[in-house]
Amino acid sequence: MNFALTNLGGKTTPHKPVKYRKVCLHCGKENTTRNYTCDCRGEAWQKEYRTLGIEFELDEADERRGRQSFLDYDFDSSQGILQYALLPFAAQGPGAPETAGLTPLYHLRHLSACYGSEVYIKNEGDNPSGCFKDRETLLCLLNARRKKAEHAVIYSSGNAAASAALFARNSRLHLLTFVAGDTYEEKIEYIRNHGSDVIVIGEENTNFEEGYRLFSSLNSKGIYTRNGYDNWSVRNPYRVQGDKTTALEVVKQLSGNGPYWMAPDYVIVPTANGSCLAGMWKGFKELYELGLAENLPAMVSVGIENANPVFKAVQENETTRPVKGNIEKLEESDARIGSIIVAEEGYDSIQAAKAVLQSGGTAIEVKRHHIRKAMVDFLMKEREKALEHAILPEPASYTALAAIGLLRKEGTLAPKDKVVAVITGHGLKAREVVEEMIGERPELQEVAGRIMEQKKEDMGPKAAIKGKRIQVEASYDALAEAFLRLAKEGVG
Repeated sequence: MNFALTNLGGKTTPHKPVKYRKVCLHCGKENTTRNYTCDCRGEAWQKEYRTLGIEFELDEADERRGRQSFLDYDFDSSQGILQYALLPFAAQGPGAPETAGLTPLYHLRHLSACYGSEVYIKNEGDNPSGCFKDRETLLCLLNARRKKAEHAVIYSSGNAAASAALFARNSRLHLLTFVAGDTYEEKIEYIRNHGSDVIVIGEENTNFEEGYRLFSSLNSKGIYTRNGYDNWSVRNPYRVQGDKTTALEVVKQLSGNGPYWMAPDYVIVPTANGSCLAGMWKGFKELYELGLAENLPAMVSVGIENANPVFKAVQENETTRPVKGNIEKLEESDARIGSIIVAEEGYDSIQAAKAVLQSGGTAIEVKRHHIRKAMVDFLMKEREKALEHAILPEPASYTALAAIGLLRKEGTLAPKDKVVAVITGHGLKAREVVEEMIGERPELQEVAGRIMEQKKEDMGPKAAIKGKRIQVEASYDALAEAFLRLAKEGVG
């Protein structure tokens, strides 16, 4: 393609919602189940992994509005990502108390010279809750409002729960968060302080996957929906619709004022479940098909060594069924630094692996020493920019910068390549790990400390009422009883 796009006839105006269907990602049939489940293959993993996607039915007018909304996309707009017409609720969706997206893209001049390619970071830490999950949560919230749901459940041990708690609280929607017994206490308290009730599944030896299977078993039997609770976990197909707006913003920001719209050569995404990577690839493809981008990027998944199912799936060229990581070989030091992206199973990893392979990208594994080096290099070489804009990637986000170094070393990147590393969240929520990583560098601790103080006020106030906490044994009956008890009590 070789074309230029200019304004197509004025600012985007309110219009009828675009038509879409929920379809099974495996059998392709339309699916209207309220608990986002399809049993077409009759395999156990279908009750846990995301099985539904959103398929739009666009006419010429819809496509024109989509193109115009891209051209009009304003990074100062109070609408946030809902400016983009090709979202399920962009036109007439119910209102939301928080926006999402519009995060900055920074060119890292010093690290570009260091790595030998043009390096940019997309700083998702500037979202309201401090991470990319806000894009996903907003779409879940608007769907819940469309269905007139006043309650939601989510399974998470970190960013997704914090995001959901913030949006639910500000919408007066009751949120129940389920976490595994091995979840750090500070994370549980963070979620409760944002107003969400929390059910802790099992003891300290109950891991994420064990807890999620129990959570999913309640969902598959319709217990949440029968009690008026929408499921905001990774199964919810609206989540990746939020993620695709990250791709839209990257193209807009990288291309300046146009008229030629270019995607980067490489996009590197820290990956556990895989929803962010899968959603961004969906966004880039959508722009390309609409004639809004001249190229498609190579998508790069990066995760922790032996705890990265997308890496293993890509290595095996497996895109039809789940692949598990080698978590029994995971080193303790690696697990701690990358806790939010440590995964034995990635519940959107099938779609993420497809994205990597379809795009001609690759998957990478890193270890603690790679991440620490990337952290030190960033805080040293980009100190002024970090302080000016309060940029402090969460430890897991440094995997994306570490991957650039590894790709450059193996000769994958060329000097003119434009590489965007996605900074998935802010380090303020991982203060202890940040301090541990740079404990021998007091000058870098001082930089990180100053940034955290700057960011405190932006991360949102605590809830007036702290959420309840219940700890239950890791069994179906115990979990169902605890859920029904809290569901009956409702808010407060």
